[in-house]
Amino acid sequence: MATLSVISQKLNIYTPQNITVRQGDLIVPLLDGQLLRVTPQGESSAIANFMKDESGVPFGMTAQGNDVIATVSGFLPQHYLMRVKPDGKVETIADLSRQSGSYGAPFGVTVFRDEYWVTVSTDVVESTSELVRVSQKGEIRTIANLTEFKNPFGLVVQGDSVVVAQSSGHLVRVSEKGDVKAIVDLQEAGFGLPFNVAIWRDQIVATTNAGLVVAVDQAGKVSTIADVKTAKYQIPSGIVVFEKDLIVTTNGGFLLRISV
Repeated sequence: MATLSVISQKLNIYTPQNITVRQGDLIVPLLDGQLLRVTPQGESSAIANFMKDESGVPFGMTAQGNDVIATVSGFLPQHYLMRVKPDGKVETIADLSRQSGSYGAPFGVTVFRDEYWVTVSTDVVESTSELVRVSQKGEIRTIANLTEFKNPFGLVVQGDSVVVAQSSGHLVRVSEKGDVKAIVDLQEAGFGLPFNVAIWRDQIVATTNAGLVVAVDQAGKVSTIADVKTAKYQIPSGIVVFEKDLIVTTNGGFLLRISV
């Protein structure tokens, strides 16, 4: 049975923001534009603030070496893929405003084959979406159209493909060639809509709007790891593997450690 413990609380977190681990610390994006470094003991400090230069709010999050890679959405609208160096210096990798359009946003990012794979809603209202890849030089190419599964959120590398959480309720697998295949429909199975995903103990794990953290095995069977909502921590959003455990954020402002 899972044990939930609070690392930090009263954080200004918005669903579906994700989290990552860098140099043994947790990197948490906040709605006010800050990136917060939180130690496993709960000590915190800001490492960057995207709102200071009016870039916007960070959503997708992953680590690349000692750097943090983030998708950032502003209000003009403007959308970027950005890098945060260990000293807090912020660099723009690519401008994703054209891909996101006036009513979309980039939600998730992961590093795959030394490139950045980014989920982009081209129109949140119409639920049109795609998966793009961004080179180290900032060149953008479309990998696959994901509109069949509505808006895309978090994604994670698994083997020679990536797994994407979609607002249709599906987890989908996308190959390097852009082939798209549904793995499971979490909504239809009664587990809710997925926000972010990670790989833990060779299984896909996901946070959902039903307040759950779930695992999906290789056969597509879904099981509940933790019921975060029932435990009074509200809806889980970000998720990352830390040591042997899982770390999740919630829209109630909690940073939680899940031990099984």
